[in-house]
Amino acid sequence: MAWLTPTVLKLTQLLAALGAALGAAYGYVHTTDLKARQTPAHELSASYDYIVVGGGQSGLVVANRLSENPNRSVLVVEYGYFDDNPAQVEPSSSVPGTWLQKNLFNATSVPQPGLNNRLGQVYAAAVVGGGSTINGMVFDRGSAEDYDIWERFGNPSWGWEDLLSYFKKSTTFTPPRPELAREFNITWDAERAYGNGPIQANFPDWQWPTLKIQWDALKEIGMPMNVEGAAGDAWGAYWTPSAMDASYRRSYSRTGYWVPASSRKNLHLLIGHRVNEVLFNSRKRATAVTIQERDTPNDAPRITVKATREIVLCAGWLHTPHILQRSGLGPQERLEEAGIEVLVDLPGVGSNLQDHPAFTIEYQYLTDLFPNPSSLTDNATFSVWANEQWTQRRGPMSLGITNSLVTAPLVTLPSYRTILRKGYTQNVEAYLPKTYSAQQVKSFITQRNILLSSFPRLNNGVVEIIFAGKPGTWIIFMKPLSRGTALLNTTDIYAEPIIDYNTNINPVDLDIMVSAITLYRRWMSSKAMEQLTPVETFPGLNVTTNEQIIASLKNTMGSGVGHSCCTAAMAPRELSGVVAPDLTVYGVTGLSIGDLSIVPIIPATHTCATVYAIAEKAADLIKSRHIS
Repeated sequence: MAWLTPTVLKLTQLLAALGAALGAAYGYVHTTDLKARQTPAHELSASYDYIVVGGGQSGLVVANRLSENPNRSVLVVEYGYFDDNPAQVEPSSSVPGTWLQKNLFNATSVPQPGLNNRLGQVYAAAVVGGGSTINGMVFDRGSAEDYDIWERFGNPSWGWEDLLSYFKKSTTFTPPRPELAREFNITWDAERAYGNGPIQANFPDWQWPTLKIQWDALKEIGMPMNVEGAAGDAWGAYWTPSAMDASYRRSYSRTGYWVPASSRKNLHLLIGHRVNEVLFNSRKRATAVTIQERDTPNDAPRITVKATREIVLCAGWLHTPHILQRSGLGPQERLEEAGIEVLVDLPGVGSNLQDHPAFTIEYQYLTDLFPNPSSLTDNATFSVWANEQWTQRRGPMSLGITNSLVTAPLVTLPSYRTILRKGYTQNVEAYLPKTYSAQQVKSFITQRNILLSSFPRLNNGVVEIIFAGKPGTWIIFMKPLSRGTALLNTTDIYAEPIIDYNTNINPVDLDIMVSAITLYRRWMSSKAMEQLTPVETFPGLNVTTNEQIIASLKNTMGSGVGHSCCTAAMAPRELSGVVAPDLTVYGVTGLSIGDLSIVPIIPATHTCATVYAIAEKAADLIKSRHIS
């Protein structure tokens, strides 16, 4: 993970070890009894009303809501297992350097020319609770504009005002303790943004003193200030809560949606199994799935389970399109090459891949305030105090990655007019995947025009800068024009898809990142920051020209931060859409999708809260189709 600094890795590894030890010492049991509520394969029913493919973040939401009706039977099939390690719900588990491989699929990308032919790191969860189990716990939403552009891409009822009720339905907010809020001027808008849902949004018990100076410096350089982002104002600088409960433990799909529903007799969960294909009848109606125990040979015994009402794919950005392609829905040429009978030619399946590429910029504060994040490792007295505080679930160890964000609008970056002109005048086809059809090129041009028309507005951002009082940070590109693919391996259809992020292929992406680094340096050079004496250590003071900065970006950026999406996009079919606005798959019946793969254009936010909103809305849409 080249974009993680050595300092951050050292600190997070220490916190992970301390979190595990203290979690165990504190007597926390990670609901291991819930495993007794699983349904073994030999006890499955022959048919269910609904089959939900994937027991990750979205799948557990959909299953919970569909099984609220005791007269509807629901089966969830999940490839992964439960993770009952107490450390996995501690705040220290939030940083990517601590994510365990056992909770991830063993997948990697092809070499990335835009990263000097390095491989792109692939984050795809393989655990009950999915990405909500192993994410950064930053519980923000995009701006209203982020979702309104979905609607402008031909998806009525998917704008901000339509989704807001689902954001609220999924979340309950707890304000920070008053003393902390006053000291750091933490702001929020509970009435506009939150409801009374299963997932807890909370602020930690601690912030680092240096954070106040960082906020002052942002105001000095003219960065717009917002009360918070969750009410549709996720642009400029703002506060955001973490996905934590009142004890500062991870609040996620497993605890919020699976636990309350797990005792329902009409809800079954099968773990450790892979769904191979969706089966269809002669009228192209989805009728069943074939299921196989994971880590067995491809010719191992399979189970066929029927669905009488609907099959819902919630297998994520990587495996929802994978299952579609194996089932005969996807790009005709690809399926034919793999020897799969083409049921529906859907060129968009497995294309349109997007994530948030990330770059690490490193600084030192030569005159930092005390205490600061390094005090946890460099000051024995402070470290002992922090550990004592954590036995009471208080203090610095309640912190996750951050609660302060900058999502910088393009108009706050240098040279933004030049960037816009380049975006409009370039030959886009030269930067798209070679597998793209003429229809897909047309679709991207429509996306491009929507994005570029949105870029000059102040009410949405293109680059995220995480700040939490530490020197240096991640600069994350939130609105890439580059597009990738996750396509079937035609020589082994059950192997992981061939993943190509195409990171940095579109030169506009690199231009925006160069401008973002310039903005960050201006922030660090502000009058307010002088008391900290910031010194850049990477890429370094000698890296000044655009060409030098681009070389550094290509050498060290990552393809994403675990926000991959958009590989079964919701869009009109003539724009290579895979699902309609009601989330049904084009060309068939009885099959829908309820996960992040349906997103057409990635929002400028950490994607966790958005997944909950999508899944909640998906459940309502499915229910509305099966009232009788």
